[in-house]
Amino acid sequence: MKPLVEIKDLTIGFQEGKTISPAVKGISFEVREGEILGVVGESGSGKSMSALALMGLLPKDAIVTQGQILFKGTDLLTMKDEEKRKLQGSRMAMVFQEPMTSLNPVMKIEKQVGESLKLHTSLSDKEIHERVTAALEEVGLSDPESLCTKYPHELSGGMRQRVMLAQATVCSPDLIIADEPTTALDVTIQAQVLEMINDLKNRLKTSVLLITH
Repeated sequence: MKPLVEIKDLTIGFQEGKTISPAVKGISFEVREGEILGVVGESGSGKSMSALALMGLLPKDAIVTQGQILFKGTDLLTMKDEEKRKLQGSRMAMVFQEPMTSLNPVMKIEKQVGESLKLHTSLSDKEIHERVTAALEEVGLSDPESLCTKYPHELSGGMRQRVMLAQATVCSPDLIIADEPTTALDVTIQAQVLEMINDLKNRLKTSVLLITH
């Protein structure tokens, strides 16, 4: 069986004029279907940069200078932008380490969690609402109907991280990238979030790339 994701000899650099400063040097790894792969390294070692390259979310001044990023055998680096957008958020989704800066502060929770369904499916507003409330419930958030009407600042840190998990899983993706998802949480909530990621992996039959230091 082929791996779901193959990163081959990936090198990423930051362009400064005519100079390219390396951020990631020749990294290679595979993620197989239904497994959790941990990527461990010190801050600044290029873990998040590799994940952003996989999601097609590199900063404008960052460039891939060599290597391949294969998703189900297709090189994402040579894929057209339109095809890539169809994958992002539907087949691949990312949970960031700081939900307060990743969630839109002026958009209600229902709209944020349902955004990928609006983009990638032909579901009606009623069906999207039902999927969103179900996704919020699946990540352990009580009273999802009420939660849909709230803004991120009205929630605790742990609740916001769960909302981001719901946002990532609402389309049942093949791959979830969790970039240090417990960094801003206290120890008890950290354990709950990690257990939940494992539970979602088993329930959705998805793969997880877990980044941590």
